[in-house]
Amino acid sequence: MKVLIAIDHHFIRDRTGQVYPGHPFAIRGYTFFEPYLEVFEEAVVLARVRQQDEPPSRAAPASGARIAFHDLPDYLGPWEYFRNFLGLRRGVRRAIESSDAFILRVPGAIGQLAWQALSGSGRPYALEVVADPWDMYAPGAVPSPVRPIVRRRWSALLRTMCRQAPSVLYVTRDALQRRYPPGPETWTTYASDVDLRGGIIDGSGLETRIRRLDALFGVNGSSPVPQIGFVGALAQMYKAPDVLLRAAAVCARAGLKFTVSLVGDGKFRSEMEKLAAQLNIADRVRFLGALPPGQAVRDFLDQVDLFVLPSRQEGLPRAMVEAMARGCPCLGSTVGGIPELLDGEDLVSPDNPDALARKIREVLSDRPRLERMIARNLKRAGDFLPDVLRQRQLGFYRKVRDQASRGMVTSNKGA
Repeated sequence: MKVLIAIDHHFIRDRTGQVYPGHPFAIRGYTFFEPYLEVFEEAVVLARVRQQDEPPSRAAPASGARIAFHDLPDYLGPWEYFRNFLGLRRGVRRAIESSDAFILRVPGAIGQLAWQALSGSGRPYALEVVADPWDMYAPGAVPSPVRPIVRRRWSALLRTMCRQAPSVLYVTRDALQRRYPPGPETWTTYASDVDLRGGIIDGSGLETRIRRLDALFGVNGSSPVPQIGFVGALAQMYKAPDVLLRAAAVCARAGLKFTVSLVGDGKFRSEMEKLAAQLNIADRVRFLGALPPGQAVRDFLDQVDLFVLPSRQEGLPRAMVEAMARGCPCLGSTVGGIPELLDGEDLVSPDNPDALARKIREVLSDRPRLERMIARNLKRAGDFLPDVLRQRQLGFYRKVRDQASRGMVTSNKGA
């Protein structure tokens, strides 16, 4: 059976025909699709694909055995979407005609186009709900005049899609389920797509982190500058790097010594670099660009004393789970699935630099609290071990295959 996977990420096809993830590196390459291939014989990836001669640096191939990419125009933003709409719709319909089962990763325009093509056909589809469009298009997240319209429309569409879907996998335990509930006959489960293979810190690594903590608080006379870390795409303002920089400026004015390192790239990077200069903290901020998933990110996190993700929207942030698995104390905002990860004392409201600054200063001056955060985060990260998540994922994909093979038509369609 051939499964179609509709996904909103960008990909790059080089002159040899090999396909790679584009920035941001949210897809780990071919390994991302391996769970699908444990249940289905073939996979068709329906996504935006850009042609270029050379492969992108530091990216693992996404194409491979039993995977075919169905290339759609690589548009950017709402205006390019509308200019390419007819071609996108034709491409989606052709991909659907060649497939047997359908998994739509939503929210996203590609998943919505696939849903529109499928919804009138009576063919069952499945959803993987990975983010919240209401938060994605909150004020400050996307600087676009159509933001309020897209926010309302995408949120309403996702509620309808979840209500009508035969099966839904959510990346949160209950946060997304509350806002986008399934229908009365929808089969549901939850599982993050975080990949912690090789990512849980071992005893030696934990000892090194405790020694870093000793140094921060002047044991043996040393007192290095605390390292604050952030991992998130700068293609949009969903992860709120501007909030972190403004909070850092408040901390600097209060006399706190620190360095902020931001991993991620995108069109807003230059704007964030300008903001750091305007806030007079450019000498304290490092922009490291995008890092490929895996060891490079783990090496970065092992040098971080406090991980901060003040997001405006989230499903369940992989970067934070990865930071927790490396023993990083973490601070985050009260959006999406972040409260499912962190204790209440480690949360701040979104878009609140002053509150975040207070929290950073509190944490970095309290060694017992940092130790509690390390222990708590490592324990919570254990819930995301590969075997636990893989079994939930495979159970979902088997359900999708069964529904497709039976040609089930949802009884709650049109509700």
